[in-house]
Amino acid sequence: MKAIFINHCHPKINHVCGVRAGRFAEIMAVRGHKIMLLTQTLADKNDSFPPPELERRLAAHDWQRPFQLSCLPSGDFDAIQARQGALPAGRQQLAVLWSFIKHGGMFPDWQTGVVPYISGLAKVFRPDVVWGTFGNTDTWRLCQQLAGQANCPWIGDLKDNWQAFIPRGLQTLLAGRFKDTAGMTVFSSAHYDQADAVFPNIMKTVLYSGVDMETSATGPADGFQLMLTGSIYDQEALVSLTRAVDEWSHARPEKNVIFRYAGNDGEIFKACAKGTSFSSRIEGFLGHAELHHLQSAAAANLYIYNPRCLLHYKALELIAQGRPVIAFPGETPEVKSLASNAGAVFFTCDGKEPVMQALDMIADTPTPPVRPDRLRDFTWERRTKVLESVLEHAVSRARQQS
Repeated sequence: MKAIFINHCHPKINHVCGVRAGRFAEIMAVRGHKIMLLTQTLADKNDSFPPPELERRLAAHDWQRPFQLSCLPSGDFDAIQARQGALPAGRQQLAVLWSFIKHGGMFPDWQTGVVPYISGLAKVFRPDVVWGTFGNTDTWRLCQQLAGQANCPWIGDLKDNWQAFIPRGLQTLLAGRFKDTAGMTVFSSAHYDQADAVFPNIMKTVLYSGVDMETSATGPADGFQLMLTGSIYDQEALVSLTRAVDEWSHARPEKNVIFRYAGNDGEIFKACAKGTSFSSRIEGFLGHAELHHLQSAAAANLYIYNPRCLLHYKALELIAQGRPVIAFPGETPEVKSLASNAGAVFFTCDGKEPVMQALDMIADTPTPPVRPDRLRDFTWERRTKVLESVLEHAVSRARQQS
């Protein structure tokens, strides 16, 4: 196949939003497909090129890897200031409403940067299918435009919470604009249920993101290392969690608890860890290799559960690390099932006592070794086969109908 993947986030951005589309594009290319990954440029690096260069660059490209097409945002829109919360309250709401109704999303500047390439992509690259990830509706609008000019199907990928990302009064209206999608991939069963209510007549397939397995579990490092990963979301939840760890650490001083945090909310963690009996370490935002090394060496990995996410990608990553996991203050039945199927030691704790009990069990009971065969379904390679099948089906059906 020749396919164009559209995702707002560049694959090299220091954020999880760039991972899913980027890794699927890489594996699809390895599997012999010609894949273009269309994204916005990085904030600190303009790796775009003028549209007239497209044909020459396509001809010279090594298709064993995706063709990266980065588009520089362009134009002056109220939506830019609205995204930054820089407008007065009344004007802010009008700017959001106007941007969604007129431009189809909150990133019209990115759409403007992409539009000059669409005609050339349709005529020169001639994709068989377009696949676009919803982090925003601008991506799906671009999918429609490109697929329309190329006369090919497009597939919508719902990786984020539609109800959380789209203003309540616009959810039905905007959903109606994307009825022409040839199918949908959804990030989890929870996303499937949400999509079924919003897009009832569209065929959907659950497509979990994969996990990089380059770091195997190495066992605990010196001391009793706890590793908290990712966004905090709820500071009160973190306060409760650190109090539980503090009380357990105080009760078991021989364990020498070292509580690490990796993510962008280091100042919040620092404030919550002040005056506790454990040693705290703030790692900041880490690259995958370094992060996975710390996670695989931890006595336990922890994260703050946020129901708005429907499914946390980091939950999949932590399950695959082979170390015990504590989700606080809870988790969904879907994630618990995934953990159970993988043979993971997985605790969902909703208060101090469950956390302390979990830490007792982790400290006193050796963690069983991970069975690689039970983690096979977590790999990017296995997940990519699902996406490949969805795209091939859409292409085949479109050819039969033409």
